[in-house]
Amino acid sequence: MVARHDASLYTIEGVAAAALMIATATIVFQAMSIYTPGDTHIDDMLLEQLGADALAVMDLPTQPGARTELEEMINSWDRTGFHETFYQLLRTRSLEPEDPVQYSAVVTYRVGEDVISIPFTESAPFTGYDPAIRVTRLVQIRPPYDLNLPLQLRRGSDQAVLLEVFLWRG
Repeated sequence: MVARHDASLYTIEGVAAAALMIATATIVFQAMSIYTPGDTHIDDMLLEQLGADALAVMDLPTQPGARTELEEMINSWDRTGFHETFYQLLRTRSLEPEDPVQYSAVVTYRVGEDVISIPFTESAPFTGYDPAIRVTRLVQIRPPYDLNLPLQLRRGSDQAVLLEVFLWRG
């Protein structure tokens, strides 16, 4: 039979074990990161920065007064060259080697009162189901124009067109 003063030792040990288990459970639950929809803006900001940086790099002239790579691609309507350069810049700047970033690019311009949008190129069709962000860049088109340019620009004058690139992970 157990004496009365020994029973309090079992009670103290039980309370200490319960406190230790509660403290351990609290630490474990606080260490877990629960991804909430409110945190998605961080991924969107990173994706927007990646796209803006890629377009900015493509829009840097190699020599003073020369056309930029982006101007050349829009002016000659070089969809393949844009895809290879833009996609490679997105991949090298991303921290994940198998990052599933997709894009769809559209060129928008004005002719008089009309605003016209023409699909430029895409890595995958944009369905609208995946959350996407938009990155834009104004590109100046200067004469002489190449013959395969599908834009109805004012011939013989400079004009700016808006390149919109929708980016999403999917």
